[in-house]
Amino acid sequence: MRAPDLLTLAFAATAAFAPATLRAQDPTDSIPSADAADSTIEQDDDWQEPEPADRPERASRRPDGGNPYLREVREEGRTSYRRGPIWISGSLGAGGEAIAAPGVPGPYSRSRIAPTVSFGIGGTVGQQLRLGFDGFVWFNPMGGGTVETVTAGLVTGRVYPLRTSGLFFKTGAGFGRYGQDVIDDCGCDAALVSDYGFAWMVGGGFEAPVSRGLWLGPTIEMLRMNVSGPDGYRERVINFGISITFDGKN
Repeated sequence: MRAPDLLTLAFAATAAFAPATLRAQDPTDSIPSADAADSTIEQDDDWQEPEPADRPERASRRPDGGNPYLREVREEGRTSYRRGPIWISGSLGAGGEAIAAPGVPGPYSRSRIAPTVSFGIGGTVGQQLRLGFDGFVWFNPMGGGTVETVTAGLVTGRVYPLRTSGLFFKTGAGFGRYGQDVIDDCGCDAALVSDYGFAWMVGGGFEAPVSRGLWLGPTIEMLRMNVSGPDGYRERVINFGISITFDGKN
């Protein structure tokens, strides 16, 4: 085939395929119309985010309601004094001892001041009464190995009129002794004077808590003893002391 014929054939083929190529590149076919865009936006507007899964509600923690996860613990002893079931006490002080004739309201002799020691043990009945046994000793060194003493063993009771206070009143009754004893170097003692009689005590004091189960406070007591017989007399000791009491870690 000759070259002019080939050119003619190529031109004819090009003219035949040109419309189809132009239609494929038509901008109206490659760029979406405004109506199509609006339709797509409307479909996006109709889409909703899925609801989240149900969550358990948290308990309210409002200030007026407190924290519901905390358990309330009430401490006894903030509104009242808490006294243990068993108590032990001791006291140091100074007492004035005096005597008087029996059976008459005559005056007592001049008081002689000397140290005192006392101790006690017992139990608590409720929260306003303590019962127990108390021992009391007033001692006066006289020199030469001689010691003058007034001793008593008493069944006592302490009454606390107010549950929210350490104030108490005390009373007791028992048996007492006045003695003058000589203590030798060997530790042996010989009684120079030994008088016995019925004894009783009244007094009071105040207990302040210093730690859990431990109480400390002042006391004032009057011990009386009646010695009967031809040479009888009345014995009296007025004592001021500091008492410490332990009644357990309640």
